[in-house]
Amino acid sequence: MTTRNEQMIEEIREKLNLVNQSLIDPEKYKTANEEEVQEIHEYVTSKDSFTPSETAAIADALGQLRK
Repeated sequence: MTTRNEQMIEEIREKLNLVNQSLIDPEKYKTANEEEVQEIHEYVTSKDSFTPSETAAIADALGQLRK
């Protein structure tokens, strides 16, 4: 069963259009703080495109949430 965090991470990963999507593995976010994941998810889904710096910052923020 997919958790809400995993679903949001998958959507974030698709929206960021990363070359190597395996860098953000939804399975590693099962126990992450759902509010923090949701905050990033809302930001990512509200935008149409991202600068390389924004993409890096989002990836860094996600990296800090990984368990």
